[in-house]
Amino acid sequence: MTALLARIQDWFGRPLNRFIERLRLRLAQPDALLQVTLLGLIAGLLAALLVVAFRLALEGLQVYALGLPGAERYESLPAEWRLLLPILGALVLGLAFHLLPFGMRNVGVGHVIIRFHRFGADMPWQNAVVQFVAGVWGLLIGLSGGREGPGIHLGAFAGSLLGHSLGLPNNSVRTLSGCGVAAAISAAFNTPLAGVIFALEVVIKQYTLASFLPVILASSMGALLATTVFGPETLFTIEIHHQMSFWEVPTLLALGLTIGAMAAGYIQIVEGTIARSWNWPVWARFTAAGVATGIIGFWVPEILGIGHDTTDLVAAAELTLGALLIIAVAKWLLASVTVGLGLPIGTIAPVLMTGAVVGGTLGSLLYRLDQIPLNDVAFYTVLGMGAMMGATLQAPLAALAAVLELTSDTGAILPAMITIVVSGLVSRMVFGKSGLYDAILRANDQQMPGPSLWFNGDNIGVSSIIERRVAEVSCPCNLARFEQALEEKPAWLVIRDENRQAMGVIRYAPARAAFDQIFNQALFDAQTRAEQAAREADAEAQAGQASAEGQQGTADEAAHTPASTAEGGTETPDTVETDSAETGTGIDIEALANQVREEVRFDPAEISGFYQAADVEVGYTLTQAQRVMREEDVGVLVARRMLGSPQARTLGVMTAAMLEQAIVER
Repeated sequence: MTALLARIQDWFGRPLNRFIERLRLRLAQPDALLQVTLLGLIAGLLAALLVVAFRLALEGLQVYALGLPGAERYESLPAEWRLLLPILGALVLGLAFHLLPFGMRNVGVGHVIIRFHRFGADMPWQNAVVQFVAGVWGLLIGLSGGREGPGIHLGAFAGSLLGHSLGLPNNSVRTLSGCGVAAAISAAFNTPLAGVIFALEVVIKQYTLASFLPVILASSMGALLATTVFGPETLFTIEIHHQMSFWEVPTLLALGLTIGAMAAGYIQIVEGTIARSWNWPVWARFTAAGVATGIIGFWVPEILGIGHDTTDLVAAAELTLGALLIIAVAKWLLASVTVGLGLPIGTIAPVLMTGAVVGGTLGSLLYRLDQIPLNDVAFYTVLGMGAMMGATLQAPLAALAAVLELTSDTGAILPAMITIVVSGLVSRMVFGKSGLYDAILRANDQQMPGPSLWFNGDNIGVSSIIERRVAEVSCPCNLARFEQALEEKPAWLVIRDENRQAMGVIRYAPARAAFDQIFNQALFDAQTRAEQAAREADAEAQAGQASAEGQQGTADEAAHTPASTAEGGTETPDTVETDSAETGTGIDIEALANQVREEVRFDPAEISGFYQAADVEVGYTLTQAQRVMREEDVGVLVARRMLGSPQARTLGVMTAAMLEQAIVER
């Protein structure tokens, strides 16, 4: 029997191993589109299964454990439950996290982004288990968060698990992990297009055909499985049919400005909370979030949990203006503090609810002023959701797709574009805020230098990043010209050949040290030679004088009256007067130093710290500059105007590190 099993395993195992090995080699290529697309479909299915299981577990516990009449109906709980449930539940969650190893506490979207870009999308299974259990518990006790954060983590883990189980190369594992993220968003909100764009904008951070098609198919699978289990309805029961008119533009601009400022404030509170609670123990941070949730939830129960039911009430204009304002401010503050304290729950749902309440407040105000019909309150509610999501996450396309899919109304595209663009510009350009996840990683000292979707190398000019504190010298050059170039302490010294082509660059410090060494050695050698020459001249003079005195010796001895005695003195050789700039041998050091500066020539390319460089036109983009670096095989470029002209002027220096950092950060 054992031999038979071994033979069967041999029959099927070897072909399977050969197939997987060929698959691995094929997927290492960038054009393995068919294979990675089919694997993306499987990754999307696995991710959707995990997200559906998460939602079923949460809603089942809400109904059967808490006794709620429906999912998210926390308003039906007694007031004391609304106070104690978040506090005690957060304390238990904090103590559980306190007992976990530090590495297993990392969960959520930030963890996914870090693992995706720094660790080849390797998602540890221990963290995924912690995310599932902690996410269900955190939302069950009413903390202000969403399902999408745990869903994204679980989806990314599903894709990573598939890729690593097959031993696929990291490029394919990253794509499969992105497929899992898209499927998770799609299954959570029943918005497949928004899931695709969110995965590309926020996690993958690049648009390529090789990643687009697998992600689309995975997202479709996520939506298909979610609709099979939960029905075809979208997450929010909002239906609008609106035709935009010109008079609405100022209103939309005002909505965009308001939500842009609120998004910036939301991110600022998150950053401030992280900074202030950085050194708190994890149980203290979680308990603080529970206390804040319990106190606010005692008076404003609408802020508890995800808040989808409250969003439906806002869209139906069933809340008063006063209630809307209170809910908006309370949710805005509580959600941002909860995110800043690091709770293992989602961050998108609170953002959507905050935007929905702000937009619904504007719509209700216009309705009560008889400016719009009742149905248009839902229209402004959805616009607020899209604008707040786009500005907070800095993911405008994902927000626009979400608005379109949530409303099923193409008439909402133009007004949504206006509000999303205005709110995003206000948050980023006026208040200087980047996306929420980038802000969280930066505040936690985990800045992620991943690709930027805002700008790339084709959008940035060389002149915007070059170091302009430069000086230049020709090669070879004398010490006088080299010293003159160093007088203003430039950051870089550019070395050019006889045809004024860039040879290389040297930083100021090594250039200064090399000059001092060469000059001091040359001056010492020149002084030594001068002193030797002076001594030889003195010896020749003394020899000549001795010969002359020998010829007069007989006459002087016969007279016995030396002329020197008769004159009352002693005949001595003339001495050379010296001042402070002269040596004992009569050498003028200052004149000698100037002579050395003018006469001594050397090759700056032989200085330690010399980097080879090439010229680049200052009007080039960074992509063009990268191409020049590759073609010239150099790591430094010298920016010039009128490249190739004898009158071209050096404007600055750019290194490969400066170029890459500019593309990443901008």
